[in-house]
Amino acid sequence: MRSVLTMICVFLALCCLPSTAQEEAQISREFTKTYRAYNAAYSQRNFVRAAELARKALDLAVAELGPDHEKIPVLQINLAHALIITGEMEEAEPILLEAKAEMIQQLGADNPDLLTIHEDHAKIYASKQELDKARGELDTIISIITKQSGDRAPGIANVLVQQAAIHIAQENVDMGEATYLQALEIYNENFGKDNIRSADVISLLGDIDLTRQEYVKAEQKYLEALRIYEDNLLEDDPVVLANHSRLAKLYVALRDDKFAGHADKVIRYTPDKDGPAVPLFVMQPRYPIFEDGTRPTGWALVEFTVTTDGRVLNPGIVESRPGGLFDQVTLDVTPKWRFKPKVVDGQRVDQEHTRVRLVFVKDNIEVYFGELKL
Repeated sequence: MRSVLTMICVFLALCCLPSTAQEEAQISREFTKTYRAYNAAYSQRNFVRAAELARKALDLAVAELGPDHEKIPVLQINLAHALIITGEMEEAEPILLEAKAEMIQQLGADNPDLLTIHEDHAKIYASKQELDKARGELDTIISIITKQSGDRAPGIANVLVQQAAIHIAQENVDMGEATYLQALEIYNENFGKDNIRSADVISLLGDIDLTRQEYVKAEQKYLEALRIYEDNLLEDDPVVLANHSRLAKLYVALRDDKFAGHADKVIRYTPDKDGPAVPLFVMQPRYPIFEDGTRPTGWALVEFTVTTDGRVLNPGIVESRPGGLFDQVTLDVTPKWRFKPKVVDGQRVDQEHTRVRLVFVKDNIEVYFGELKL
């Protein structure tokens, strides 16, 4: 699921370049080329390369303009932002803190140009599990947006979604749900009920229902989100496929055959990366129970072919213990499994002799695909 947060661009290239004739004379052609390359890498989502170029641009600017030049914090923010995206939080934090203090001094605490800085700082705090501090940064963003655009601006909803995730991480699910609902109201007011951002939040609310095992409510929300996505996006869009995956997993848990249509759509558009078949949706068999209510223990080893559309073909029991007890329940469910197909040289091929072991252990059924426990 993509984040519903709309990323605010840190600063455009022209904002970073010297603005006076004297400064233009001081800056080198090398800096200009480096900064343009940074912008290109960032726009292409090559964030590792963007971080390298942001660092080079910062070093060049410090050497040519001096460490105390007013534009240096902007370049520091660019570098910290790229480092955060690539997961280099510890390296990013001191750079961001230095730039943040200078930018607040230059612009004032309520300047909207500080939004991305506060957002990035919230991400750093969240990565360190300092969730109260992260929420404080998000509260600051809400305050700035409210002063600029009012308390029903779409940007408020973007931040509320992040705050809801923090509440849930702190095991305050009810507060998280209430915050998601606030965000949903704002999105609906600004964009209408059938907008993609609202669908994102509806899916997140479905996730909460799922954790509570309120399966009917979760299904309703996932279906509503999927309807909105399919009305606005192509059927192979990752967001659409993510919601099909949600529904497939829900129906697998419920042993509902409706999982198949959603699973097959996910598999149809799964990228064809070379490698063996990989299980995606595995429904567990029903545990056999004796007349006296006891559950036997044992295992069954099943073998089959995974087809190019990810289905199971010709399953058969290779061996089981105790003899035959778990054979039928295993064969009943195996044809309902779905796999990412085997890919060789970019082409999907059948994978024969695929084996899965099911271990029945009274309170659970453990499923092993090779060394992988599903």
